[in-house]
Amino acid sequence: MITSLRHQISARIFLLLLGILFSTSLFAADTINSGEMFPQIALPAPMDQLQRSYLGLTDEQPFTLNQIDARVALVEILNVHCPHCIKQTQPYNKLYRMIEADPETRGQIKMLGVAVANDDEAIDDFVVIYSVAFPVIPDRNFKLHSALRAGPTPFSVYAVRNTPRDLFVVTDTHLGGDDKIDELFDYLKDLLSMDSAEFTSLPQTEKAAATELLPPQSEAEINTMVKTAFGRQGQNLHDFRKLDLPSDRWVYSATLERNGQRQPIFAEVANRSAICDVCHSVHFFYLFDRSGLILDFIPLQLTKYGNVEWNKGELNYFSRRVIGKHLADSWAFSPKTDAVTSATMTSAIIFDDLGQGLKLLEELQQEKLLEP
Repeated sequence: MITSLRHQISARIFLLLLGILFSTSLFAADTINSGEMFPQIALPAPMDQLQRSYLGLTDEQPFTLNQIDARVALVEILNVHCPHCIKQTQPYNKLYRMIEADPETRGQIKMLGVAVANDDEAIDDFVVIYSVAFPVIPDRNFKLHSALRAGPTPFSVYAVRNTPRDLFVVTDTHLGGDDKIDELFDYLKDLLSMDSAEFTSLPQTEKAAATELLPPQSEAEINTMVKTAFGRQGQNLHDFRKLDLPSDRWVYSATLERNGQRQPIFAEVANRSAICDVCHSVHFFYLFDRSGLILDFIPLQLTKYGNVEWNKGELNYFSRRVIGKHLADSWAFSPKTDAVTSATMTSAIIFDDLGQGLKLLEELQQEKLLEP
């Protein structure tokens, strides 16, 4: 006898409870967990009126997921340049058609794509080329991606609520491609008969400690690289050290003579997970002065399509886009002018990281580390 999806879900909940009893880390994950509320992050409404109508939105104002007209939601975090996200479009188009063809699910289950680090133009091309049936909106500044504690794409989140007044509760997530669409359709349909309290009442598993993302070089090697880069900015380098900051950001400082004055100089080592699930992580460091002016940009691991390292010309092009800017400037990323060819995702991640530099300046100010 084939077990119903309702029983499968109940069995999964039972196993989760059993796992909590015997190993608090068995089901733990860094990403958002079953039973958590879906983050109330403002998202841009689709520009297309039919897509807004599908979601139940009445205007072009930003919205949160709880404003859509649905009881069950599937939110796919994607990137339009990710090969597996591209491959996922056809199975999810099939899922969309199945939902819309079934009177029990039509209007009750909604699908939404959220393209991290992509702009409207790139999304439009993606939707047209791959005939994407469901709405896709941008998450240019990684806000929802960060709130979900998501890593590589594609990453799907399933959520349910009992009434339109309720917030959505995460029931499960899926990392990577998913072509078992018949099973997924049955799972989403079965959620319609479930109470969201069945998920919120689950004991929360202890979140696994995030695996530290490290560059390919050793810390000793990076110390030498940063010290050498500092030395190119002036003379008589002194007081070189790695700072102990409340935020735990990886930052160095020193003093040297520049323009006839002794001045502090800083470097931050940035380590970021790739957006795409087939790409290498992103590692680099940059130098800046006490005003936040970026003085240099040095790669530790930067790759493009095929995980090929950037060449010298590509590095020089990108360096010109960032050196001379201030951390307090706007770091809105433009794929046409700011991206290295075939490295759009890596370029976008770097811009997003540099866009967080203002918080670092504020922290250094609070720690009284910006004084001469």
